[in-house]
Amino acid sequence: MPPRKPPKPTARKIRTDLRMYSAMAEDQGRAAKSDVALGLDLAERTRAKPRDLEGAEQRALFHWAKLAQGTHPELRYLHHVPNGGARDAITGARLKAQGVKAGAPDIYLDVARRGYHGLRIELKAAGGRVGKEQAEWIAFLTAQGYWAAVCVGWEAARDEIEGYLCG
Repeated sequence: MPPRKPPKPTARKIRTDLRMYSAMAEDQGRAAKSDVALGLDLAERTRAKPRDLEGAEQRALFHWAKLAQGTHPELRYLHHVPNGGARDAITGARLKAQGVKAGAPDIYLDVARRGYHGLRIELKAAGGRVGKEQAEWIAFLTAQGYWAAVCVGWEAARDEIEGYLCG
């Protein structure tokens, strides 16, 4: 039995969902900036949960990708590789032994286009910085024939993906 195609979302539904995710990412960004303005450091806060700004951007991007599969069926192969993030020492050691690499990009789309092997994106939230290892990965992947980019915010990542697929 062939897989069912997802229903094509309406333009109104897409706009509503994307506004909601954009607002969530902006609210989290404003909260983080206000903490900085007040001199609060994540390590100094005892009860507050750390804000996952990059995670909110990724959720918004993958929500858009799910809705856009009607236009770009290749987006079903867009995926995130969780190489980063805070972990305890034991989990970190296990993952390192299993091949997790520091600096590897967050988002993969293994679809060849215009002479490139695939697309790799390092997604940053506003104010995020590219680390040395991340810059090395982006340069390496570019030299190996991948379209590799750093994007700040899910909208920039969406534009990069659309440019790659439709270019």
